[in-house]
Amino acid sequence: MALDILIVDDSSLTRKRIRRIIEMTDMDVGQFLDAGDGVEALKILEKTDVDLVLTDLNMPEMSGSEMVHQMKSNEATKSIPVVVVSTESNTTRVKELLAEGVKDYLHKPFTPEEFKEIIQLLWTKSENETGEVLTQALSEALETIAFLTIIPEDDDMVIPQKTVLAEISFTGARNGTIQILAGLDFCKVLAENIAAIDDVDDQDALDALKELSNISCGLFLPMVVSSTADVFDISVPKASRSDSPSKWDEFVADQNSCTLNIEGFCIAVKLLVENNNLVTQNN
Repeated sequence: MALDILIVDDSSLTRKRIRRIIEMTDMDVGQFLDAGDGVEALKILEKTDVDLVLTDLNMPEMSGSEMVHQMKSNEATKSIPVVVVSTESNTTRVKELLAEGVKDYLHKPFTPEEFKEIIQLLWTKSENETGEVLTQALSEALETIAFLTIIPEDDDMVIPQKTVLAEISFTGARNGTIQILAGLDFCKVLAENIAAIDDVDDQDALDALKELSNISCGLFLPMVVSSTADVFDISVPKASRSDSPSKWDEFVADQNSCTLNIEGFCIAVKLLVENNNLVTQNN
């Protein structure tokens, strides 16, 4: 999905120059929006979803610093990435903005290559951060519905031979899929804890992992949206069983997968997305 970019600068010529530089990178941009100061930018953000804000610091009416402060104080805009584009050389001021949540800093003038590099680094950071959010959501789901805890990985974890793969997809402001691969034995323990039953069969095990994927997805999505107005359609979770030991090896060989230790049981998680606004796969 193409990026929608808001350029904030009091010089219309500079805004056009920045747009031209971005166009020279051949990056996939949906639309460019522009504002002459922070006040105008905040009004645009109230009505329009954007994926990235590029802002100058020294502007009339409202400076870039004050605009960033108000964005980060607003639940609807605090997660929108902001990159400062300025001639500002006050390192203390720049550090303060980075501490407040600004993602990076570009010094004017800059080249298309510099812009492309900084955006690639920005999305790489987002990938890692969102992967951590998924783990947080999974941890909360496990503790809430099954009284199980994620613990540090160690050499005593047992690699499952018989596995269950649960999968759930979401569409809306972001589109993606969460996959959880776990051993059949773990899924039976999960089912026992969820339903407080002793006589667990294979179908109960599959249902338990589907429920874990469903709850985890429901917890994950509100953590990564940029606006409380974002809504999603979530698919019915599905699960399939495999008795082939190679299933685990194939899944974890993917660099986008992440392994976790659930009280001695080894599970693997993968997040696949199709939206550049949530350009992340679990690492």
